[in-house]
Amino acid sequence: MPCKYDLLIIGDAVLDLYFNIKSFPVLAGTTNISPDMQISPGGPVALAIIASKLGLNVAFCDQIGSDIFGEYIKQKLQEAGISTEYVLMEKDISTPISINIVDADKNHSFIGYLGSGDSLNYIDKTIIQNSDAIFFEGYNLTKFSRTYKSILNVAETARLYKKYIFFDPGPLIKDIKNIEKFMEISDTVFLNQEELLDYVKLPLNDSIEYLMNKNNGNYVLKLGKQGSVLIAEKKKTMCKSIKTEKIKNTIGAGDAFDAGYMAALLKGYDRNTACIVANTIAHIRLSEGINVNNDLEKIIEIIKMNYKV
Repeated sequence: MPCKYDLLIIGDAVLDLYFNIKSFPVLAGTTNISPDMQISPGGPVALAIIASKLGLNVAFCDQIGSDIFGEYIKQKLQEAGISTEYVLMEKDISTPISINIVDADKNHSFIGYLGSGDSLNYIDKTIIQNSDAIFFEGYNLTKFSRTYKSILNVAETARLYKKYIFFDPGPLIKDIKNIEKFMEISDTVFLNQEELLDYVKLPLNDSIEYLMNKNNGNYVLKLGKQGSVLIAEKKKTMCKSIKTEKIKNTIGAGDAFDAGYMAALLKGYDRNTACIVANTIAHIRLSEGINVNNDLEKIIEIIKMNYKV
């Protein structure tokens, strides 16, 4: 019997607020006026929306504040056709916020508020059984908390039920408690170059070689202009990037990449093709910004123009 959901995303619902400045640094005592402001679902919420637009049936599971930010996130998830049955809203907690400051050269800085980041306390195993795959990030894994235990329990349960398990440790990779446990449980681990170097603590080529010699899992390395590297069955495959002539926004490209890879794999494509799709989605995000509409026909056309698939 087919599962109800293709992808279940666990935790870290966040709302992004974007402000533009001419240049860094932002100094104490100065005033910077942003010519505009954008509000957008961030992190795994943005990832969920992209995955849904790519044709996956997605469910989101988290505990957020019963505030205007939480209401906005839930509304955007529902507008994208994502199940919010397992998004719990509580009056005594606050929704996480990320203030993203971007300069004219597309450099950025984040000011984050974790809000209800440690509020996820229980996840019904039924939703794991009813999903083909799960995805989680590492922001809530830096301390032994209720959320940490909940995510670990979900991952172990998904492993027991032989589900796809996707894990993106994120920039706090050095601080994740017992990270090897999550690496071993996961079917696929996403890493950008900085995260890879922080994890392995060797030069880039040596770090890639280290992952190739590990005995577990698959790794997808996001290397920016160099494209991506797939490590599967101890073999390395390079997937070139699409040249982006004009970058509109660099924030969220990693989440878009993850969504593209998972969507392709869960739709039945091989891992190499999934890397190509992921590069394409990241390119669209970079060139068209945070409100890009990732319709499948458009992505297929871009792939045909740039790759032999």
